[in-house]
Amino acid sequence: MSVFTDVCWRHWPKMCNCPPSEDEVERMKSDVFLLDRELQRENRRAREFAIALAALALGIFQHRERMMAAHGEDGVPEDLHRLGQQAKQAAELLDEPRNKDRVSELLKRIES
Repeated sequence: MSVFTDVCWRHWPKMCNCPPSEDEVERMKSDVFLLDRELQRENRRAREFAIALAALALGIFQHRERMMAAHGEDGVPEDLHRLGQQAKQAAELLDEPRNKDRVSELLKRIES
């Protein structure tokens, strides 16, 4: 490999087919490990956010339902009614199959 251009002169102008050096292999392993750790952290944050969002949506929806039961539809302020509808939509979005947590189940199977 050339020091100046990182081009393998044995295979120039084609792409280099030489096996990577041990240092490069270790660097790639380190990068993969760090990316894996970051992915795990992001998945944990996403799970925590989903739990908090579900609790918030449920609380808003239940409060709206209590006010409707106590005061009727006229006793619920318009902004609370809209917020209740948005909370219901957020809860439905969280329940969609594409938003289910598949990573934690996969990690449990890998660890056991």
